[in-house]
Amino acid sequence: MARKPKSVIDIDKEIEALKAQRVAAMDARAEQIGKIAARADLTLLEITDAELLKEFQQIADRFRRKTPPAPAAKS
Repeated sequence: MARKPKSVIDIDKEIEALKAQRVAAMDARAEQIGKIAARADLTLLEITDAELLKEFQQIADRFRRKTPPAPAAKS
């Protein structure tokens, strides 16, 4: 039996649901990072948001530059 193709309305609903899931996941990750920052006593530092953002960007850049290890050569 052939499956009925999804309607544009159904696809739009799925997209909106996925967007909501993405926002929730991003919020949860932001909360987790905030808790880690607090555990590292970043909340006690006298640092501007601009300075802190610059440092976080440098951390992110450092992790983005990491490349996965090359697969082991087969003998």
